[in-house]
Amino acid sequence: MNCDDTDYEVLASQIESLLKRPDGALQIRDENTRRRLVEGARKLVGSRSCRETCIAGCNTQFVEPIIPSTESCHLVLPLAVVGVDTGVFSVLASENRPFCSTELAKKTGVDMQLLTTDAISQVDVDTYQSGPVANVLSSDNHSDSLRFTHKITAQGSSNLPDWLRSIQYSCSVGVSPTAWTSSIPSELDPFTYLKHNPWALKHFQSHMIAQRVGRKSLIDAFDFKKHLNTQDISSSTFLFVDIGGGTVLRNIEAEVYDFSTTPQPIRGARVYYMRSIFHAWADAKCVEILLNIKAGMTEQSVLMIDEIAIPETNAKGQAAQNNLKVMICVGGVERTEGQWASLLSGVGLIVHEIVKYDEDYEDALIIAGLA
Repeated sequence: MNCDDTDYEVLASQIESLLKRPDGALQIRDENTRRRLVEGARKLVGSRSCRETCIAGCNTQFVEPIIPSTESCHLVLPLAVVGVDTGVFSVLASENRPFCSTELAKKTGVDMQLLTTDAISQVDVDTYQSGPVANVLSSDNHSDSLRFTHKITAQGSSNLPDWLRSIQYSCSVGVSPTAWTSSIPSELDPFTYLKHNPWALKHFQSHMIAQRVGRKSLIDAFDFKKHLNTQDISSSTFLFVDIGGGTVLRNIEAEVYDFSTTPQPIRGARVYYMRSIFHAWADAKCVEILLNIKAGMTEQSVLMIDEIAIPETNAKGQAAQNNLKVMICVGGVERTEGQWASLLSGVGLIVHEIVKYDEDYEDALIIAGLA
């Protein structure tokens, strides 16, 4: 049957309408029809675009094309890690052709019984081939990102029910130890733990890189010239200060200082920029950081905060997942637009504009100045 885009739009609308109710799927009375829909959805997930694959990859939906049930979802991540550790994904992605399980076993040293599962795409009897997930996970950054999820995020997730019970289901922001750190034999806070465990820091840094793959860039979507005050600029004027940046531009010398306890040493810059910093901290610590930055600002300065800004209603699923991850790992929070405005106004800053540059993730640039 030939279908055009209109037919697919109608189908998508029908499914969305059905699932608006929590028990919507139960309205499908015919079990055979329901199973056909589930199988179709399973295959549709396996046909994700590269961008969707990267996004899903950073949120533990790795093994294609499985949609796990509640009882079996804990099996997905370990199987994916096995695929990474044994090199199965790398072998599959090395050539655009099918591999029989005997050949895969010879190349990877993995027993055939472990290979003949639904964890990779089966294209024929005893024959497997790389797909979008295997291609992504064959890269070093995505492999280490997966290991970060397995060793840290997933470990904290497994401990989440017990941890929430231990804090009596109170506000989790800023609570220490976190759901993750309370599950490991260490009394260190999350960032100190990373400092003292090179493997964890390496995986974390890879995760930070991998999670941005396929996502829209601020540079592509934001007009800096429009928001940059270029009046009265001289050779001594600092235009852009990246606070806490992980990767600096070539030939730009980094200056080390503690932005949480020390006033901003560069005064009067036109732009102070921070990305993915505040979501790791509770409001009290954020206030300390903001007051230190404010100490360096003038009337011509703006603070640009590059973080998730969740709308007050209809938040996207990816933003909600990020909120859970930062809570589990570091006791942080992804803030709503209203919470950003309240936080900034509390230190004498006013939000000029919130520019959303990736609606899928609610990625935004919060632009603020002196009140």
